[in-house]
Amino acid sequence: MGRDDDEQERRALRSIEAINAGADIGEESFQLANEFTDRHTGRATAWLKRRFGRGE
Repeated sequence: MGRDDDEQERRALRSIEAINAGADIGEESFQLANEFTDRHTGRATAWLKRRFGRGE
């Protein structure tokens, strides 16, 4: 398991704890999904920039 996986797991556990404490399950799920999407979109964008020589 890599560093990103560990952080993702910690974030998910914090969300579960927040939900158990009364947080909105929909909002917590939405935030987790957005973080996941942003992380993977960033990786794909970086790969494409490297692949096509547009790295900055």
